[in-house]
Amino acid sequence: MAIMIALEATECPPTAKSTAAPPKPVGLPDMEDSDGSFTQMGFYVDDIEATVAGLRDRGVVFKEYDGAVNGIMDIEGNYPSKGRGERAAWFRDSEDNMLGLAEVVR
Repeated sequence: MAIMIALEATECPPTAKSTAAPPKPVGLPDMEDSDGSFTQMGFYVDDIEATVAGLRDRGVVFKEYDGAVNGIMDIEGNYPSKGRGERAAWFRDSEDNMLGLAEVVR
């Protein structure tokens, strides 16, 4: 079962490939040599708990890592240029790529 999620790209690292698919260009990491064991693409969200709950309601299964609560991990000091850390959650898409969601903790 395919699930469509509507997210917009806010930034794209220089090593990413870009696609001009509407409504905005989206950066995709070069995944040709990846085994999918690490995050392939990440999305910033304003409210990770609501986003995770909404995706779960639609059938998305989130990875449960040690230390995570309801699939959400608090990561102190991650991406310090954006805040003091982030809250993150991961799931696999239909092609078995690892996708991540993150909420910046300011």
